Amino acid sequence: MGRKKIELKKIECPKEKSSKYSKRKKGLLKKAEEMAVLCDSDIILLVFSPTSKPNLFYPHSRPLGRILERLSNMSEYEREERFDLSLQEDDKVIELGEARELLDENTSILRNWQDPHRVDDLARLTIMEDHLVSILSLIKKVFIN
Repeated sequence: MGRKKIELKKIECPKEKSSKYSKRKKGLLKKAEEMAVLCDSDIILLVFSPTSKPNLFYPHSRPLGRILERLSNMSEYEREERFDLSLQEDDKVIELGEARELLDENTSILRNWQDPHRVDDLARLTIMEDHLVSILSLIKKVFIN
């Protein structure tokens, strides 16, 4: 006996939306973890909740700085091809360029830490948090607006 197919449509009830989001996010994170382990792949998953709170996932076995460095080393053409981006508007291209500069800057900062989970200096953690928050807000600005 298979599962019943659900109709995909926006959920209007905030309580139901929150419940579905939590369950689906857990499933998505589980699948991402499985893929990272089984396929030996680098994964970064960024999910914004219905209340606009960002959730960042990456495998704990791989340093976030190394994954971001791999992304920043890709050419703009490669990223556009891989992510299937079709940037028609000049504003989006400018915003993407600004995001790229910020990513490069933050990648150089993160490169200093081999494993962010083992950083025990509060000042460094604050710097990391501030940079991640700025990256997430810029990504949200570029891809959601």
